[in-house]
Amino acid sequence: MFFKKSEEPDHNEKWYCVGIMTDKGLEDEEYDILSKRILDSVQNVSVISDLVRVEWDRDKLRALNERFQDPSFSDPCFIINEFIPEDIKRERKLLEKTNKWKRLFGLLSPIEYMEAETKAAHDFDKALFYTDDAYKVIEYILANS
Repeated sequence: MFFKKSEEPDHNEKWYCVGIMTDKGLEDEEYDILSKRILDSVQNVSVISDLVRVEWDRDKLRALNERFQDPSFSDPCFIINEFIPEDIKRERKLLEKTNKWKRLFGLLSPIEYMEAETKAAHDFDKALFYTDDAYKVIEYILANS
């Protein structure tokens, strides 16, 4: 049986991460509808994450506030970052370094890796765009690709 090799992002093209931030998280159906709307319109989005506002560090949220002059944080709101593979690799290595014994015994869970990758992909200090409208996400990505 043959499997298609997972496609690596074209490094000549700019790739984006989109965070959909809500107060309590999205239901699966809501997430599917919003992410499908974005992915059907643009090809260079590598990560779409459901971000729960209360799970984020207050300093990071403050940085986001300052960066976008106190946005109105609707529910949901969309935050766009550039996808930088090196940041994600660095965060994975940091996770493994700070949890040496867990890594050594294979006890680092996929959830811990996903949390580290989400943290790296959605660094609010590097956020490019904030909006309340999924269509503006699409417009921004198309205009800046």
